[in-house]
This record gives sequence, C-alpha cells and structure tokens, in this order.
Amino acid sequence: MSGLFGTFNIAKRGMFTQQKALDVTSHNIANANTDGYSRQRAKIETTRPFAKPSIHNVAEPGQLGTGSQIAAIERIRDSFLDFQVRSETSTLGQYESRYKFLSELESILNEPTDTGISTLMGEFFKSWQELSKHPESSNARTVAAEKSAALATTLNHTYNQLQKLKENSKELTKDAVGEINAVLDQIDRLNQEIMAVKVSGKMPNDLMDQRDLLIDGLSKKFNINIDKSNYEGINLSPEGSDLNMIRAVNNEEDVYRLSYVDGVEKVKDASGAYTGEIKIVYYKFGNKLSAENKVTVSLNVDKADVESTARGLEQSKVIWTDTKGLPVNKADGSSLGTIDNSGNFTLDAGKSFADALFEPLKGELKGLMSIDRDVERYEDELNKLAKALAWSVNAIHTKDVDAANALDFFVNKDGGTEAEITAGNIAVNEVIMKDVMKILVGQDEKSGESDNVRALAMAALKDTMLMIQEIGETINSKQDLINSAGWEVSSKGFFIKSNIKGIRMDSYFKDMVNTLGTKCQEAGRAVGNQKKLLASFEESRLSVSGVSLDEEMANLIQFQHAYQANAKIISTVDELLDVVINGLKR
Repeated sequence: MSGLFGTFNIAKRGMFTQQKALDVTSHNIANANTDGYSRQRAKIETTRPFAKPSIHNVAEPGQLGTGSQIAAIERIRDSFLDFQVRSETSTLGQYESRYKFLSELESILNEPTDTGISTLMGEFFKSWQELSKHPESSNARTVAAEKSAALATTLNHTYNQLQKLKENSKELTKDAVGEINAVLDQIDRLNQEIMAVKVSGKMPNDLMDQRDLLIDGLSKKFNINIDKSNYEGINLSPEGSDLNMIRAVNNEEDVYRLSYVDGVEKVKDASGAYTGEIKIVYYKFGNKLSAENKVTVSLNVDKADVESTARGLEQSKVIWTDTKGLPVNKADGSSLGTIDNSGNFTLDAGKSFADALFEPLKGELKGLMSIDRDVERYEDELNKLAKALAWSVNAIHTKDVDAANALDFFVNKDGGTEAEITAGNIAVNEVIMKDVMKILVGQDEKSGESDNVRALAMAALKDTMLMIQEIGETINSKQDLINSAGWEVSSKGFFIKSNIKGIRMDSYFKDMVNTLGTKCQEAGRAVGNQKKLLASFEESRLSVSGVSLDEEMANLIQFQHAYQANAKIISTVDELLDVVINGLKR
C-alpha cells in the first residue's frame, strides 16, 4: 500500500536488507584467512510491487515499488577453475611422491662417493691386479678377500635399503588408502547435509566450502571426476572410472571404497618350483588396527603367470571393494566372490582378482605405484650385477678344478644355490675368509709361487664385456653366462672372452646410476614446473573466490551509509506522521 506507512515499510525493509548485507560482509572479513573459504555476496533484489490497476484498486502512474530484500546469499566460485586446480593437484601429487622416492634412491646408491659400489668395485679389481704381482703373498690374498667382502657387503646393504624403501612405499600406500576412505566418509556426510539444507530452501555455503576443501585434498591422492546432482549434491568417482565413491542419492550398493593389499605370497613346492597358488592378504579400507578387517585370498593361476600376477598385485597394492570390504570388478562393480566368517575370500569361477586392481591415472597413489616399479627395476639390475660378478669370478676360480676340490669364491649366504645369488645374499665363501691361502691364484693348487694366471684373469674381468643385461632372460646360470662369451684359448684358457654385445660390470652399474640421476632430475623439474602452473591456477581461483579486505571495507561503508539513509527515511516519516496526527489538533 502507498502512503506514509508504505514509505515506512520500504525504509524498514531497506534497513533489514542492509543489515543482512553487513552480516555477510562481516562474515567475509572474519574468514579472510580461512583455508578453503569462498567469499559470499548478498544478492539484493526488489520486493513484489503493487499490482496492476484493476477494479479493486486505484490506477497509479506505473507500478509502485515496495522496497528491497535479500534474495540469496551467493557463494562466489568458479567450477572451471576448481576443475583445473584439482587436475593439476593430482599431477603434482604424482610428481612429488615420485621425486621424493627417486631422491631417496639416489641417496641409497650413494654415487659418486669414496664408499660407493663403483669405488669398491674398482678396488676389488685392483686388489686382484696386486695379487697377480705377488701371488705367493698372504697379505695380498687377505686384501683381495677383504675388498671382495666389502663389495659384497655393500651390495647386501644397498639391496636391503631398497627393500626398506619398498616397505616405506607400502606403508605410505596403506596410510593413503585409509585417509582416502576417511575423507570420502566426511564428504558423504557433508553431501547429505548440504542437500538437506538446500531442500529446506536455504543455501549451505559454508558446508559447501568444507566439502570443496576436502575434495581439493582428495584430488592430490588420485584424479577425480565430479558430477553435480540436484540440490547441490555431487557424485564423485575417479577419472576414467564408472564406479562412484560418493553418490547424491545414497545407496550402499552403488558406492565403492578402496582396500589395501598387504602381502602376496607365491607358493612353492619342495623343489622350489611354483605350484600356481598365490596367497593374498588384504585389509578392508586399509585399516590394519582390527583383525576383523584382515581377509585372506587363495588364487590358482597358471604356473607361467605366477610372476606377472603377483607382481601386478604387489605394485598396485590397492583394490576396489564394496562398502562391506569385498572385492569388486573395476569395470562394473560386480562382486568377485564371497567371504566366510573366518575372513577367507573365495573367488567365483571365471573371475580374476586382477579385475579389482585400482589403477589411478594421476595422483600420489599413481606416483607410489610407479616408484614401486622403479625400485623393483633397480633391485633387478643390482641382482644382475651381483650374479655376473659371482658367476664370472666363480667360473675362473673353479675352472679345471676337480669337482670334489672346487671352491666357489662367492656364495649364497642364505644357503641357496649359486643360481639364486642376488645382491641381497652374495658373500665371500667363509672357507676363504678363514684361510685366504685357499684362493686359487695360479693354474692349480700345485702351481709355483710365480703362477698368477687366475689372478690376472680375475683382474681382466674389469674390462670384459658380459651379457649382464640378458641375465634372467636368456641367461640363467653361470654356464649360460660363460657360453655367451667363451674362454680365451691363450693363457691356459682362464680368461673369459668379451662379448661385443655385452657390457662391462662397472659400466653397467654406472649406466644404472646415470639413468636414475636423469630420472630424478626430470622428476625435480616436473615438480618445479607443476608447482608454478598450479600456483597460477590457484591465484586465478583466489582472485575470484578469495576475500579482498579493501573490497569488503568499501562494501562495509556502502552498506553502512545505506542503512543510515534508510534510518533517516524512517525518522522523516515519523516527523510527517507527527504532523498528520498531532498537528491537526492545533
């Protein structure tokens, strides 16, 4: 209605509107440094004006307005910038985890230093060269034995450090899986609360900020895809996957989580051959605190597939499960089997446990999985080096010696066979360490003091090119390695020939170190470049969603003056009403 009382109501609405706008401004200022906060804006619009002229009301020149109101409190957010930040955060998470572990790998290999494998290998060959000059000397033999033992011990230590690095990677993966599931549960609760508030007609801005902050953190673990639903709800899934981790319409049958593979055992028979059985232990949702979460799985695969199947499980270490912790197919979420009360999982016929492997495209988990593959690669290369060293030295040391008297220089300290020597178990024979005079320096045990043919052959290994790269592929024993090269005809045949397709032992190790150094440098550059790119996107997002104190102070003054002006209108209307009501008495 028009008139003084209509003017009074317009001013009253104006005061309420400016007061609410002041509240929003105050909230922005209070959260200027709150992580994840998006600035808010009061959307002011006019209230419903007087109706059109009709038979029941008087015609007026145009519609008469009735004031203003707060239509909504908007959250200023750019979803495209959110997508860019989260995508680049996933990439940064992958590069950072990779760079961290590659740097640790560099520290483990400890090259180039005076105590590294390269230096010790050089001293090893040098000691044999010195022994060839003094074949009768016990001191020279002791030096050769000790230098050999030092090299073997360093190989052992390096291998063990690589094993510990893998264990560290496993522990970080377990923690990441547990953290991911915990964050997903928080996002799910916020998702349901946000929709409930929205259904009631209000805008849950602060709750949405909390949810977005959790999603930002989650994006560092793996790449995510967000589908918006009704009432500000979301569906969340990994990029490239159709399985939802969060659903707006909450249905436990359509929601999936992650679990952690803790152990993979390749079962062998009495002869040491694979039986085809693989025993797997995984923990539901990565929670190892309760024995109830432990699940055992027994797989039967073709013997030829044991290594590849086990390696895939060891490298991924993360599987898809339903909300009860049972493995599901990553393609469609269908169950892969059943579990009994004892925690034993039985795979359904025709199903493959590998179908449950979680394979992120980016993120910290992807980086951890790639590092696991790198560590295994360097372990494998170190094992090849140890085998080449042990087999070539043993071949020279035992050549043309009666089998009953043949004494291997390098042995498997774990009690295994010569073929099973690795960088982790290579050692100098204890018999030799106790009595260095058992080292064969000449043609045989009856050689004269000047006979140094075997020592020379040992020293010559430094420049001998062997098919080290083929060990584990076409070369699986000492005899295979020697056959790939052959013996020199001269010098009584104790010198191993060079294979032009082979690599020298010191060169093989240096190539391994150089490759690692290059990878580490590339990872470091990638981290630096990615941080700059992400900072650029975050700055752009902050320019949209961040709180500017200067802007808020300007708004504060603007709303304050508007509030005062509306109050002045009320004061003026009060004076006019006083004239109308009390002035007529005079």
